[in-house]
Amino acid sequence: MQWFQNAIKLFLLSLVSMTLVCGFNSDAMAKKNDKKTTETEQQVIETGVSEAVDLGSTSIFEQAWRGGFVVFSVLMILIAFSISSWAIFVTKWITLKKTGESSDLFIKGFWDSRSLNELNSKLSDFPSSPAKEVFKTGYAELIRGSQLREQTSSLQLAVHAAVENMSRSLLKAKKIERRKMEVYLSFLAIIASASPFIGLFGTVWGIMGAFEGIAKSGNASLAAVAPGISEALIATAFGLAAAIPAVIGYNTANAKIRDLASNLDGFSIDFLNIVERYLVAEKKTSASPNL
Repeated sequence: MQWFQNAIKLFLLSLVSMTLVCGFNSDAMAKKNDKKTTETEQQVIETGVSEAVDLGSTSIFEQAWRGGFVVFSVLMILIAFSISSWAIFVTKWITLKKTGESSDLFIKGFWDSRSLNELNSKLSDFPSSPAKEVFKTGYAELIRGSQLREQTSSLQLAVHAAVENMSRSLLKAKKIERRKMEVYLSFLAIIASASPFIGLFGTVWGIMGAFEGIAKSGNASLAAVAPGISEALIATAFGLAAAIPAVIGYNTANAKIRDLASNLDGFSIDFLNIVERYLVAEKKTSASPNL
C-alpha cells in the first residue's frame, strides 16, 4: 500500500506542475497577442497621423478629390456659384451707381428746363436713365392726350381722360425700368438660398464615405476619422463662401433699386402734377401744348 500512496503523490505533483506550466505559457501567449494588437493599433494611428500631415500639405482640390467624385463635383459647382455671385455683385454695384447718377442728372435738367417741349428736344444730351425713359413715355402720352382734347367737346372730360391715361403710362414705364434694374437679382437669391444646402449635401456624402472607411478598417480613433471628415467639410466651407457674397450683393442691390424706384415715383408724381396743371390751363388752340 505504501507504493500506491507514493504513486498517487507523484501523479498529483506532476498534475500541479503541468498546470503551472500551461498557465505560464497562456500568460505569455496573451502578452504576445496584446503586444501584437498594440503594435497594430500604433501602426493605424501612425498611418492616420501621416494622412493628417499629408492632408495639411495638399491643396483644397486634392483634398476634395480624396473625398470622392460627388464631393469634388459639389465643390466645382460651388466655386462657379461663388464666381458668378461676385461678378453679379460688382457689376450691379457699378451699373446701379451709374444709373443713379444719370437719373439725378436728368431730373436736374427737367427742373432747369423752361418747358417740356424744350426738354424733349434735348433728350439726346442726357445719358440713358430710368427717369429719361419714364419722361419719354409720359411725354408721348401727353401729346396723345392733347390731341384727344382737341377732338372732345368736354374740356373737363378730356383733361380727366388724359391725366388717367398718362398716370397708367407712367406706372407701366416705372415697372419696366424696375424690371431692367432687377436683372440677375433672382439668380443671386437662388445662390444665396441653395449654396449652403448644396455644400451640406457634399459634406454629408463625404462623411458617409469616411464612416464606411472606418467600418472596413475597424478603427474609430480620431487620427483615422479626421482626414475623411476634413475632406468632407470643405464642401460646407465653399457653400458658405458662395452664399455670403450672394446675400450681401442681393440686399445691397435691392436697397439701391428701392432708392431709385422711390426717386422715379417722386419724379413721375411731379411730372404728372405739372402736366395736369397745364392741361387745365391751356386753351384748345394747339395739338402740341407749349409746356
